[in-house]
Amino acid sequence: MPTTEQISAVLGEIQDPELHRGLNELNMVRNIAIEGSQVTVLIALTIPGCPLKDYFHTVIPAKIKETYTDVSHVEVQLTSMTEDERKALTGNLREDNTAPFARSDSHTQVIAIGSGKGGVGKSTTTVNIAASLSKQGHTVGLLDADVWGFSIPRMLGLHERPTVVGDMIMPPEIFGVKVVSIGLFTGEDNPVVWRGPMLHKALQQFLTDVHWDEPDYLLVDLPPGTGDVSISIAQFLPGAEMVIVTTPQAVAEKVAQRAGFMAEKTGLNVTGVVENMSYFRGDDGKAYDIFGSGGGQALADTLEVPLLGQIPIDPKLRELADVGAPIVLQAPDSEAGQALDRTAKELVNLLPPKPRATKRISLPLIPMTPAGGHQHQHQH
Repeated sequence: MPTTEQISAVLGEIQDPELHRGLNELNMVRNIAIEGSQVTVLIALTIPGCPLKDYFHTVIPAKIKETYTDVSHVEVQLTSMTEDERKALTGNLREDNTAPFARSDSHTQVIAIGSGKGGVGKSTTTVNIAASLSKQGHTVGLLDADVWGFSIPRMLGLHERPTVVGDMIMPPEIFGVKVVSIGLFTGEDNPVVWRGPMLHKALQQFLTDVHWDEPDYLLVDLPPGTGDVSISIAQFLPGAEMVIVTTPQAVAEKVAQRAGFMAEKTGLNVTGVVENMSYFRGDDGKAYDIFGSGGGQALADTLEVPLLGQIPIDPKLRELADVGAPIVLQAPDSEAGQALDRTAKELVNLLPPKPRATKRISLPLIPMTPAGGHQHQHQH
């Protein structure tokens, strides 16, 4: 039979599904008892009634039994952290009140995705690029900064409210993408009637009070145009990159041009252009330029950046977005799916992930009770 130290080592390999840190590192293991072939483990959840408690009841017994076949039964008991312990936890996860992505040593590539006007498929493009980056093996965060016209939750099939630990928001994850949107805190039919200062504060909270955990890429879905949100993002994330989505139409290209010039004036670096709705492939195999042609390339030439991709019109792209299924995952062999995958790969070629620090910062929380004669800390 294993010792308590050996069981503790196994538990240390299990990560909290929201914080992505080992249970020992987060000081969640509070007691280990071994009687014969039975093991009892006491785990302190970050919050009472944690919605992911079933995860611990499933994963911990499976992991221990897989490692030590002599163990016949594993009982997982759950308690919860005290308020002081939660404060210690969130205090160590967040170094200061500034956006972590604004620091010079940040590992994350921040890419804002904007457009000159609505209706060009900016959010659909953003969602699929995020899913494609994750599919390539990158860690990805997605901030829906389109506060008035939020659509990211629906396009990803996300409906759960984020968990809040202390004053830190745990972003829900789907398709390997961590997501935060005002749409996760309000009903889909509720209008968000906010003035500039409230928008500014909300965006600041989404950057500083969310446990993003330094993803390789953070995509920011901007509202169309050149208003308050775009200016705030430029202020919070100086030096961030920007991709502009347009259609082949000449008028759309001219409007998108303003977004590009705004980005340059506010310190955002325009990386490239994506042309959406480039053509429609008929049953006869021919490509029809329904919205004209050349707008994307003309905009790229004006801004002196590359044209990253040309995405065809595909009814399936819209249908899958409406049911929360990115086409790059559900229909990767479709012409639109392949075009979006190529666009994401081109983005990685231009903006490869930044190197990570060789040493990871540990979380020095309150001292753990020594293995063996542990004290039970039940919270009610």
